[in-house]
Amino acid sequence: MIDSKSMIYNSGISKSKFFKSEIYKSIFFDEFLDRIKSKDSILVDDILDPEISFLTTFLNQSLKKDILIISTDRRKDLLYKNLSSFNDNLLEFLSWETLPFEEIKPSLDIIGQRFDTLNKLQISKKNNLLICTLHSLLQKVIPSNILKDLSINLKINESHDFDNLIKKLVHLGYKKETLVSDKAQFATRGYIIDVFPTNLDHPYRIEFFSDEIESIRTFDLETQKSVERKKSIDIFLADELKFLKDEKKLTNISSYLKDDFLVIFDDLYQIEDSLTALNSLKIKNSKYFLSFDSFLEEIKKNKKLYFSEKKIDEISIVTYKENPNTKDEKKISFEIFQKHLDALLFKHPFSTYLDFLSLEKLENILDHIETFIDKNLKIIFLYQNQTEKKHLLELLDKKISLEKTKNIFFEEGFLSSGFIIADQNLSIIPYNEITKRKVIRRQKFREAYHSPVASYHSLEIGDLVVHFHSGIGKYLGCDRLSNHLGVETEFLILEYANGSKLYVPISQSHLVTRYIGSTETIPTLTLLGSNKWQKTKALAQRQIIGYASDLLHIQAIRELEGGFEYDEDSEETQLFDLDFPYVETQDQKKAIVDLKNDMMQKKAMDRLILGDVGYGKTEVAMRAAFKAVYDGKKQVAVLVPTTVLAMQHFDTFKERMSSFPINIDVISRFKTPKENKKTLENVKTGKIDILIGTHRLLSQDVSFKDLGLLIVDEEQRFGVRAKEHLKKFKKGVDCLTLSATPIPRTLYMSLIKVKEMSVINTPPQDRLPIKTIISENEDEVIKNAILREKSRQGQLFFIHNRVESIYKRLEHVEKLVKNCTFAVVHGQMSTKDVDLTFHKFKKGEIDILFATTIIENGIDVPNANTIIIDRADTFGLADLYQLRGRVGRWNRSAYAYFLTPKNRQISEISQKRLSALLDAPTFGGGMAIAMRDLEIRGAGDILGIKQSGQISNIGFHLYCKLLKRAILSIQNKKEASFIETKMEFSYPAYLPDEYIPHENLRMEIYYRLGESQSNKTIDDISTELKDRFGSLPDPVKELISLSKIKIFANLNSFTHLKFGDFTLYCERLFENKKTHKNLILPKKRDIVKFEEDIISMLKDSFSIL
Repeated sequence: MIDSKSMIYNSGISKSKFFKSEIYKSIFFDEFLDRIKSKDSILVDDILDPEISFLTTFLNQSLKKDILIISTDRRKDLLYKNLSSFNDNLLEFLSWETLPFEEIKPSLDIIGQRFDTLNKLQISKKNNLLICTLHSLLQKVIPSNILKDLSINLKINESHDFDNLIKKLVHLGYKKETLVSDKAQFATRGYIIDVFPTNLDHPYRIEFFSDEIESIRTFDLETQKSVERKKSIDIFLADELKFLKDEKKLTNISSYLKDDFLVIFDDLYQIEDSLTALNSLKIKNSKYFLSFDSFLEEIKKNKKLYFSEKKIDEISIVTYKENPNTKDEKKISFEIFQKHLDALLFKHPFSTYLDFLSLEKLENILDHIETFIDKNLKIIFLYQNQTEKKHLLELLDKKISLEKTKNIFFEEGFLSSGFIIADQNLSIIPYNEITKRKVIRRQKFREAYHSPVASYHSLEIGDLVVHFHSGIGKYLGCDRLSNHLGVETEFLILEYANGSKLYVPISQSHLVTRYIGSTETIPTLTLLGSNKWQKTKALAQRQIIGYASDLLHIQAIRELEGGFEYDEDSEETQLFDLDFPYVETQDQKKAIVDLKNDMMQKKAMDRLILGDVGYGKTEVAMRAAFKAVYDGKKQVAVLVPTTVLAMQHFDTFKERMSSFPINIDVISRFKTPKENKKTLENVKTGKIDILIGTHRLLSQDVSFKDLGLLIVDEEQRFGVRAKEHLKKFKKGVDCLTLSATPIPRTLYMSLIKVKEMSVINTPPQDRLPIKTIISENEDEVIKNAILREKSRQGQLFFIHNRVESIYKRLEHVEKLVKNCTFAVVHGQMSTKDVDLTFHKFKKGEIDILFATTIIENGIDVPNANTIIIDRADTFGLADLYQLRGRVGRWNRSAYAYFLTPKNRQISEISQKRLSALLDAPTFGGGMAIAMRDLEIRGAGDILGIKQSGQISNIGFHLYCKLLKRAILSIQNKKEASFIETKMEFSYPAYLPDEYIPHENLRMEIYYRLGESQSNKTIDDISTELKDRFGSLPDPVKELISLSKIKIFANLNSFTHLKFGDFTLYCERLFENKKTHKNLILPKKRDIVKFEEDIISMLKDSFSIL
């Protein structure tokens, strides 16, 4: 085997230089360049995507001018990927992706990308290669002389007026919020500004000292903590529409290019279709769009290059004209865009190796490459990363003596397919064509725009709450009052039975949580002064201890039964991991490490992988499955809720593991009984390594020879009976659960650490947020949604969940729009028809797919980015969230329409569900949706009937707290001390309003301080406060010290500490003995050393080691 490190190839030459120096030196390219320079227009027909990219790259390197490429929504992404490997100056200009006459604002990501491109064009001193669609080309933009005033550039150590900067942000369309959680938002705290520019991938924190910028830092949206220091930041505008009012001053994107730019039409046939779709939107009547005729007039003097994938005479009326000066020239007049255009027809030198594409086995492909070498054909192999290069060398070395072959070159780069340049005797072969890997879209990653866990401490007036010691009350708000020691303090005001009030110091807000119980009964408010709450809590605690014992008993049995203890990753497993065509996100990496560590333990794994649709849960599951098969020689069962999802997983697993000898099969109603029977026989004898199926896997006749791993996808879709059957699998078997919106029980088990959980928050960089629109069932709304999607050559889902009326609904919609193809799919259709319909939809042969919830899981169509859900008020929250996840799986704005009955009031629960979808985080809201669903539906019987009563009595969050305590006590084999020390002090120790102006933020910090169990946690909070809000004022320093003292006091059984001016009253309950002492405080208090002094004094006085 040849070591890839010892290979000699042209890696020392940059990509563009290599291609220019080695390939473009030929008669064809010289002549082509001469024609481009001398003729007004050239047409090249019968040419494919990679060849277009190849010629465009040649022109980009050879011409000293800007190039404008006009493409279509369907083609531009692949064109960009083909070009990006070889062109450093490539830019893309996006359209708003909204209709000219609708009021929906464009995506903030799109606005940011548009102005990033405009800015780069404006300041660029080199030649630019710009891709746009007709939509983005014709849409008017702000002229360059105005653009320079619509951005903010900040650098450290520069002086800026703080107040003027805030005014400028507002002027640019940024919205002031309490916390920055999405793009186009900013927040201020003292002399700190947090802002999330539309043009950047991370939010920034700008800290001032007087009027000078002291530091610029990125920060994490989830933790709000600073991450990385920066020297400068550019902030572009957030509201483009605001500056498009004066239409006389507007221009189009081509005005940003140098005057003599070359215009390339990517594919005439598809561009003409795109123009027809745009014209159907009546853009000529829009003040925001330039007409296509006007654009053609503008570029009248520019040189033009037309590409056509089809032969031109197949799509156009063509007239050929003789050129008397040159015999070989074919001057033609052709019809396109309803116009006659003249051009020189130029024949390209490329040919495809079509027989190469038909070969299925790798060995046959390598044989074919060997024939190329025998014919002395020079070959350039393209790879995208070092993993591909290594794999490529190993594959070739099986057949070809690379050391003896002079005509083979390896270059980093990408083309969607290869070709031969005959007069060069040269072939270019990309890695993806040898391995037959699907061409993947360009992909980067961005952080999730949210905090994944719901806030228990965030309260609104009127909320029912639970106070740990006083019971169920109603939150009435906050007020600042003097306490019994005369110190002004902020209090939470709670109302109890008979209108009595309880004033809770906000420093004790961790004792108060929002009540979540059952929606069937509204709890009565507790009567203050009675012992009823203490009895209720005591009863709950007794039952909780029993339940905790049961949970730990189950865990103990799993540990006793044990699981298969895997070794470290084998070489094959490492190769499988390296073969992943994307770069793992940090969240994915952590989840993979977590589950592999679980698999290498003696006890069986039980882990939940939580992540939104398209965030990479399946890849994580496949890593576990591969390890089980290869490293453990075990079988894997993959349980999914629908047949459609089973088939999708089957295809995904097969493709991902195609390079390895793993037998994968599916048991499905799409197969004949005979085929399923054969599959079950092979599973029983161990011939099948991975079996995928629905609840059919749980049947008595399904028997594995040696099952090692059970993967359950979207478990919330399985019923109670199915879950009972699952238990038979789980004994001694590793279990991995995947979910976007986990059922409350699973989520709950993860929150109290009975089930391990890994969270994948990170969406792909190119993914745009899904716009959610809740509307009454209006024809105009439906029509506009379809027109928008059709204008960008996209497809739609239309969900109507009643089979008996779905065809009638289709007929009605069909009358609203023209030139659309429709199809229907539902569960009562034959499996053959369902499969055929899905296949056509994925291929783009169907524009609008009417469907029941059969598509809720398992259909992935990146080109479908609008979903319309009929009678959304009749769906559950998790169902609506899953359906919405069918769109937004590409780098386009996606739209989800939730239609409700016209002129009819929907139920309160339905209103709450729909509101929850609007309020859900922009990305990765599965956890938030699960928690919100818990609040809307109530905790119910998520832990079984016996426990549901206790949850209703004391609330879900208090139940969780008590259960955690019970588990800890049982694990420690003694009752753990959970004394809550009463703290009283006569000096200011609080979070000032002027330091943290927002009430809920202060409550959050108090909550976290009160729940902290270690000094390190307190120190982390202190560091975070300095980072987010600035230097700590004295009252905050006092609060930090007291929080540490309280942790010590709680752990050492102090029930009461009362600080006077000169004395400290102490009360301790230790080994059932209560001790009282008065200690003398130091005459001078040092805030920095106060906590150390007090703890040392308490240790000495009470003989605490």
